Amino acid sequence: MQTTNPFQTILDELGEVKDLLYSLKKEPEIELKKKLYSIKECSEILKLDYQTVRSHILKGNIKAEQIGRFYRVKHFDLMDALSEVKSLKYRR
Repeated sequence: MQTTNPFQTILDELGEVKDLLYSLKKEPEIELKKKLYSIKECSEILKLDYQTVRSHILKGNIKAEQIGRFYRVKHFDLMDALSEVKSLKYRR
């Protein structure tokens, strides 16, 4: 005689819900990998002047891709540069 757990269906459904929540949690991170910012958007996020952000890009302090005449900065590169640029802002 085979004994079955009366809660097995509930446990199976909880596992499916857990997998669904995990995939929903990861979805914004995947979308942010594709997000690109212009220099103007970067200057608003970093609260710096447009020319300051542009000079940091040209110096290599902020990683950016040049597409035509325009520079585009990936989301994670901008977040990595956020602390570095803020410290450079106040360095004399």
